[in-house]
Amino acid sequence: MCSLKVKRQALLIIILTYILIVFGGYVASSESGMGCGPEWPLCNGQVIPVLEGDTLIEFTHRVIGAVLGIMTAVLYFRIQKSNQVRELDKASKVLILLLLVQILLGAAVVWMDLPAIIVSVHLMVAMAFLAALIWIWRRADEQSSWIKTRGDQSVQNKFKAVLLLLLVTLFLGAYIKHESFGLACSWLVCTNGFMPVSFPEMIQTGHRLLAGVLAFYIFYLTYLSFKNSWEDGLQNRLMAASLLVLGQIIIGILTIISYIEVSWGVLHLAFGTALFAIVSEAGVFVSYSSRSRRVGEKSSNPYYG
Repeated sequence: MCSLKVKRQALLIIILTYILIVFGGYVASSESGMGCGPEWPLCNGQVIPVLEGDTLIEFTHRVIGAVLGIMTAVLYFRIQKSNQVRELDKASKVLILLLLVQILLGAAVVWMDLPAIIVSVHLMVAMAFLAALIWIWRRADEQSSWIKTRGDQSVQNKFKAVLLLLLVTLFLGAYIKHESFGLACSWLVCTNGFMPVSFPEMIQTGHRLLAGVLAFYIFYLTYLSFKNSWEDGLQNRLMAASLLVLGQIIIGILTIISYIEVSWGVLHLAFGTALFAIVSEAGVFVSYSSRSRRVGEKSSNPYYG
């Protein structure tokens, strides 16, 4: 029963984390990041400020973050109390550490007036936090007497590569956003054609090249999943990831064409975060099969052809 409560709470926090990340994108796109002034944890010198305009947007973001922090602390103590498997105990400690780092980065972002590099790192820590939550959610109902099935290590490595590419792409995207490099190039070419010249054009082009490699890699993995008859659950996850990639490409083009309209910019982040979540969960699915076997039981390899 306790493991079920941990699993349900972890899922709620995953949803709240997704909302917080996307809403953070709205805060940035609407240029409301300093709505509380250069103060933290107070907002314009008050615990509860006058809620209007940029202040309302930024304060709402902080309130969601505070609720998330409290729920994460409750989850941590619940895991510690429930005597879960050792790996889950370690994951909960990593989760709390990431939360503390994220709080400090959030304060630094405000105190230092939104420096692009720190804001981008802030997003990366949020993604790591989301990945840790997904791991806890997928593993919470597994018993300590269960072990990993023997999966194809090469497939696991492919998912690690996708996650790494995705993180770097998201980091560059956030940096471009906060340095206002988004319109350094048009949706297809830069000022002097396909070859970038200025630093903003190089960063923007690098982001697009990485996104292209990532898209190709995810499409390739989806193709392999059907060609080699991988487990249905993995095929479905890769299909969902491929659809998100297609959507992300279209939204990215529309974001540039619309001169980075707020709605398209936020949707671009929403799709990118959803893609990260699906790939993270698929990675756990590969490493820890839903058909995990008890120690001593025989296991056929359920995933890989």
